[in-house]
This record gives sequence, structure tokens and C-alpha cells, in this order.
Amino acid sequence: MSTADNIDLSKTTIISCESCGGKTFKQTMLLRKMSAIVSPTGQEALIPVAVFACEQCGHVNKEFSDSFSVIQ
Repeated sequence: MSTADNIDLSKTTIISCESCGGKTFKQTMLLRKMSAIVSPTGQEALIPVAVFACEQCGHVNKEFSDSFSVIQ
């Protein structure tokens, strides 16, 4: 039995898109570039960051990106 089987969805809230009100999301990637100056390897690097985007309009809600500070 998985953890999801024990969750009472009536005690949760639906997350909506801040832009269009859509209720479905898809996982997508943002890419961040790290300069060689701050990279631990001394090499420029691309860092993929997984986020959820609205399926209707492509918007990434602030709550999905805040911890990464990836949307400006």
C-alpha cells in the first residue's frame, strides 16, 4: 500500500494556475546557467530544475519556483 492510498483528498486543496485558473499541470524543466566564477568545478555549467507548468497556458506558479528563485 502506497502513501497516496492513505491520503484523504477531501482534506486537501486544489492548486490552480495563477495566470489562467487552469487545474492541470505538467512537469517541465527550467535551465539555469552557472558561471565558471561561482561553479565549484571552475567550469560554466547548465543546471536543470524541474518545475510544474500549467497545461493550458504554460505559466509556472510562484509557489512552484520560489524555493529555486528561478522565475523573475
